[in-house]
Amino acid sequence: MSGSGDRTSIAVVGGGIAGVSAALALAESGAFRVTLFEKGAELGGLCRPCRDGAAAVCDRYYHVILPSDEATLAFIERMGLGGRLHWTASRSGFFRGGRTAPFSSSLDFARFPFLSPWGKFRLGWGIFRASRMKSPADGDELTAAAWLERVFGAGVAGAFWDPLLRSKLGEARRDAPASFIWATIRRLGEARRGVNKKERLGYVEGGYAAVFEAARAALAGAGVEVRLGAPVLGMALRGGRIALRTPAGDADFDRALFAVPDPAIPDPDGGPGFPRAAASDHLGVVCALLRLKRGLTPYYVLNLLDTDLPFTGVIESTNVVPPDAFGGARLVYLPKYVTADDRLRNSSDADVLAAFLKGLRRIAPDLGDDEILDARVFRDDAVFPRPKRAADRAAAEIRLPWPGAYKANATLLTDDTLNNDAMLKIAAEAVREIVADYRRKR
Repeated sequence: MSGSGDRTSIAVVGGGIAGVSAALALAESGAFRVTLFEKGAELGGLCRPCRDGAAAVCDRYYHVILPSDEATLAFIERMGLGGRLHWTASRSGFFRGGRTAPFSSSLDFARFPFLSPWGKFRLGWGIFRASRMKSPADGDELTAAAWLERVFGAGVAGAFWDPLLRSKLGEARRDAPASFIWATIRRLGEARRGVNKKERLGYVEGGYAAVFEAARAALAGAGVEVRLGAPVLGMALRGGRIALRTPAGDADFDRALFAVPDPAIPDPDGGPGFPRAAASDHLGVVCALLRLKRGLTPYYVLNLLDTDLPFTGVIESTNVVPPDAFGGARLVYLPKYVTADDRLRNSSDADVLAAFLKGLRRIAPDLGDDEILDARVFRDDAVFPRPKRAADRAAAEIRLPWPGAYKANATLLTDDTLNNDAMLKIAAEAVREIVADYRRKR
């Protein structure tokens, strides 16, 4: 690629929601000629669809939209899919010791069987306090465990929150800052926006496959060159330009934005590295996706208070998305976020399914083999950095220490959890910095 002409060439590496939205915004700024590199066969990243062998296309991992997800809603409108966005009431529940309990209304809270009356008072008062904090005091220095004990008391922290932290982060929860659990509580509360305070979730007809099909058309319309099946294997700095090494050969650019995890950003040949979150400091995900003949529970998400179940929770997405979209089948996701040393990372799909189905039958003991239409396992490494206190993590900045190089990934999350809305905001901030730098140098 040449830097001549009236537009600066820029590579965007990574075809997930951050990379796609950034590539589109950079092209529409009028300042850049954009090339998007995606190592996979299609766009989407963690939002890519499940296609092979399924009766209908569905999301590989579970995704919903909250009423507060303003960046996501704007992106869907920009893709021309506002008319295919639907909202539905949802319910959540908890499971412990063979018993399931709803947790979606004031009456559910009053009847919640897994805490004493005093524990329920401490839980409700603590959630009220946390939901009104702009950010927890010392939230980046205190551990989540210490902050939870301070806000909810040791009993509620141990019986209610620690199992949820354990299922979400495993042993990584020990390093998690208070800001992580505060952001989780705040995001859960955002599902209850509105006068009636009932849980309300959104989805797009056709799932994120439809969103990224529309995005591919928008990218083409904006003049973005999309290269699929094009992993970036290395990089060199040559005369103030950035040369990306791909299986098809080198390609030179004036600038580059890396919308991939830190471990996937190559250091330049002979050049300096940068403070990064290592692969071992990232959590991966292993997720079983089941298509069933019938539903298991009335809940979108069933939170697990038992600490020995092998997955994070039971997410029954067809309690939000109509089963008719999948030929009447019910979709159930069983996710587990895994640390670098978790044996599930290297377990075979058959072993994962065997363990997960055994665990699921503790929750739904009457689930028969003949009711499972399809079962498969999806996995991704380096999904997001292990949440750590500020003193324990590498510095993260949009600008990389090489001329014209930037990043937009989950290391930049502050006071938020990993979700599409947060990644869209990070991408937008990166675009603002890139465009501002371009204008300063004109």
